[in-house]
Amino acid sequence: MTATHQAKILPAVLLAALLGVGPAAAQSLAEVAREARQKKEASTRAVWTNEDLGERLPELKLLRAPREHPPSLAPYVSSPLEQVRLMLSVAKVKPGELVIDIGSGDGRIVILAAEEFGARGIGIEIDAELVAHSRSVVAARGLENWVSILHANALDVDLSPADVVTLYLTPQGLALLRPYLERTLRKGTRVVSNVFQIPGWEPAAESLPKEEIWLYRVP
Repeated sequence: MTATHQAKILPAVLLAALLGVGPAAAQSLAEVAREARQKKEASTRAVWTNEDLGERLPELKLLRAPREHPPSLAPYVSSPLEQVRLMLSVAKVKPGELVIDIGSGDGRIVILAAEEFGARGIGIEIDAELVAHSRSVVAARGLENWVSILHANALDVDLSPADVVTLYLTPQGLALLRPYLERTLRKGTRVVSNVFQIPGWEPAAESLPKEEIWLYRVP
């Protein structure tokens, strides 16, 4: 046993002597103390990263109680599937990454992200009927382990687990959302906006202006 190892075990041995237990039990006490420290450190993490989660879908945290009259970010208008493919392609979505779609409507963006890009997807939708419809589509396609739909307003949700965020919102909705994205998203998160640019952000060079697809990276 090295001097370093002895130094680590000694406090546990002394505690064991006080409690009237033997050296074997002292070793167990040291292990218990180490496991307790590890659990405490894990429980105080602010964000469970995708590396921690593996292939599981995270449960997005609500940062405030649902509001009775939340602000509207956009009316429901579905994006053509080819436009959705372009959005996900521009963002270079990789297998296993987490795509969060704000205002997910019928769920087509997160569903396509799972089926064609191998990504995990969470749609955030405030309309209860659209939530029910998109959840039924997810179930019918057998994607429950890859895709979930959260009934909430995006301004109430912790978005930090996202690798990619997709948007099809009004200019007013984007202006309202932008400070929230800056507060909650991790550095380097890719954000793709369909049609409208995010005010105050500089689009990345990979954006497709002719197709009105704008890519951003959180600084």
